[in-house]
Amino acid sequence: MPTLTVGSEGEISLPDELRERYGLKPDTPVRVIETQSGLLLIPLTDAPISPELARELAEWQSASAETWDLFPYEEDQ
Repeated sequence: MPTLTVGSEGEISLPDELRERYGLKPDTPVRVIETQSGLLLIPLTDAPISPELARELAEWQSASAETWDLFPYEEDQ
C-alpha cells in the first residue's frame, strides 16, 4: 500500500487502483469513521459491491473485541 500525504487543505489523493476498485469518481461522497486503529473511509455510491469486497468487509465486521484489543489506541492527552 502506498503512503499518502494530507495536503494543506486536508485533501488526500487516492491511487488510481483504489479509486477504480471502490468506484470512486470525482465528487463521490465519502463517510469517514474513526476507529480504534485509525480512519475508515466508506464510499457512498450506488455501485454494486464486488463479492471479494463483500467477503472482506464481512470478515472485518466479524472481528471480535479481543481482536481489536491487539490494536493500540491512545487518547490525546
